[in-house]
Amino acid sequence: MKLNNKIKLLALDVDGTLFDNAGQIPEKNIRAIQKAQEAGVTVVVASGRDYDGVPHDQLKEVAMPYLITTNGAAVYRTADRICLDEHCLPAEKLLSIFEFILQREVYMTVFIDGHNYTPVSVYDYVWRLGLPEHIVNHFLEGRHELPDLLSYVKSGKAKIQKVTLNFIPAADGTFLHRDEIWNLLTACPDICVVDGGFHNIEFTAANVNKGLGLRFIAKELGISIEETMAVGDSGNDAEMLMAAGLGVAMGNASKEIKAISDVITLTNEECGVAHAIEKYIRWEMTPTSIGGEKQVSISGGSQSPI
Repeated sequence: MKLNNKIKLLALDVDGTLFDNAGQIPEKNIRAIQKAQEAGVTVVVASGRDYDGVPHDQLKEVAMPYLITTNGAAVYRTADRICLDEHCLPAEKLLSIFEFILQREVYMTVFIDGHNYTPVSVYDYVWRLGLPEHIVNHFLEGRHELPDLLSYVKSGKAKIQKVTLNFIPAADGTFLHRDEIWNLLTACPDICVVDGGFHNIEFTAANVNKGLGLRFIAKELGISIEETMAVGDSGNDAEMLMAAGLGVAMGNASKEIKAISDVITLTNEECGVAHAIEKYIRWEMTPTSIGGEKQVSISGGSQSPI
């Protein structure tokens, strides 16, 4: 952790971080983000969601110029929805993987060009996942029908940014087929596999992650990576938290995420994002700020909850 650097770029995960457990952005988080923006900090979302799945309606009060989506596979400029950076999965490697998965009871979401698609054959599995209501509603409201996934891949036109797999709970507390699919995917050197929360599996092209997206935006803005701060809670946030000048784990984060982060904030139910902004980004009037310009600097600490 590098202290006393001016924070210019803040990246926030959505589910389990910016959102509370009901899938809403607490007003306290909104106010803290606005305060950071007013001080000149660029704030962006870094999500496993596709562009359409990002909660644009809830973010109206905190307009963000860029979105890191699908775990870093695509970075968008929000003003015109232009994709500035994209890394798609190698289509030639996907056919055998999809054939294996489609033979099992697994809910699949395929992310293409900022939209999410679900193979028709797995539609009904959504009711058996045991997920929170707002997550199920997100699946139902945002998904597009994909009649024949295998034919789409065989066509050679497949530009898939990310794939998410959700699993049906088993009676013994495990999840049906999760371990065998995890082993299959992690044995493939051409893809990056992570746990994105709710015991799911998410995979992108190799070396694609939210940290890649953070570095891209920082470079785009001429900002040093040491001048960035990131907040997250799940396995798909790991590279971003390690890449940032200050990596902040949520209080509800997994123990693995807490271990690789610089500091730990409160939980998402306790507005941990707002607490992190208030504690680790401070506003100081400098001798040269007569016109009201604010100097934003980072105040560090040990790895402990706020």
